[in-house]
Amino acid sequence: MRKVLLLVMIIILPFSFLSCESIGGMSDTTKGAAVGAGLGAIAGQIIGGNTAGTLIGVAGGALAGAIVGHEMDYQKDKTQKQQQQQQRVYASPDTTQPPPGQWTEVPGQWVNGKWVPAHKVWVPVNP
Repeated sequence: MRKVLLLVMIIILPFSFLSCESIGGMSDTTKGAAVGAGLGAIAGQIIGGNTAGTLIGVAGGALAGAIVGHEMDYQKDKTQKQQQQQQRVYASPDTTQPPPGQWTEVPGQWVNGKWVPAHKVWVPVNP
């Protein structure tokens, strides 16, 4: 009778964690750990047939479930970031015609006591 009660509690425990999603939402890592713990407990009890086997199953199942859930969270975050980057709209000028102006070579010179080497600058021209 005691084993049956323990088995029923182990089966019900993961589902009690899953019901918390309506309150504030749970990550897939937490869900995976809860479900993994429940399934690991069942497997540990079936395989070992004792409390030690059940506890080892709980620990192993929780760890495996958390790892799988963490990977699912990571993939969701990665997909969400990619979608956000694709939705960004950048203002860009019409590239069919270059803006009026020209590149001009500036010779090297001293500016405020520091040497500025020769470089090119864009000089706009009013149309």
